[in-house]
Amino acid sequence: MALKTGNAAAVAPNAAGVAPPGIDEDACAKLDKKNKDERKNVVDTLEDESSLNQQEQSTLDKAEGTGMTISSALSQVPGAEGVFSASSSGCAQACNPNGLVEGGTSGQKMGSNADTRSDPKKREAAKQDAGTLCDKSHQHPGGGKGAHAEAKICNHMSNLPGSAMRGGSMLLNIDWRFKRKSGPKQSGMPCGSCYETLCHAQKECDIQIFICDKDNKPQPLSNGDCSDDDAYEDLCKRVDGGSEPGR
Repeated sequence: MALKTGNAAAVAPNAAGVAPPGIDEDACAKLDKKNKDERKNVVDTLEDESSLNQQEQSTLDKAEGTGMTISSALSQVPGAEGVFSASSSGCAQACNPNGLVEGGTSGQKMGSNADTRSDPKKREAAKQDAGTLCDKSHQHPGGGKGAHAEAKICNHMSNLPGSAMRGGSMLLNIDWRFKRKSGPKQSGMPCGSCYETLCHAQKECDIQIFICDKDNKPQPLSNGDCSDDDAYEDLCKRVDGGSEPGR
């Protein structure tokens, strides 16, 4: 998939409607296609099996229906350039290792509990094993939140040789599927914990974050999107069209 990239020039973080510099105007649509292709690869692989264990059957059900996120990112972060895709399901990644990144170390994927994250000494001690993004400065919330799709992309990029995870830009297309009482939903939003990760990348690591909206147009994550009381809801309105995730 040809996604044009170039050197990332400075873009005002609050410049609404400004696309990542040097990136093909069809990049969101191409990332959307990659999400669909990688999801189909998981489904096809599992459907080709003569018998499935309980975990594999659950993964197939989620890939075909709801309960699984597959996300793709076009990165212009120095030392970590390229297109990376990940799934919230480890079983899905095992079914499609050529299309989906593994997503970092077990420590990064497991994250750190609230006590560790809030205590400077404990946080520093856990940094080497669980840290991600610039200078290993971010730790995902505990309980496996670092194994969500966008978190896995950040973990993988952070572990690439020569990647400082500082500067440049990331354009993300998120395919989050879940259930509500009203029925199945699809969203282009990050969940709360992945939103926290992307805000850290933007504010602390100077990585310009863009998220593809429902019309496959890039929406910049502004500093206001990460600090205002209703920031998540406002971002959701621009990405999904409503104040909560779901299209």
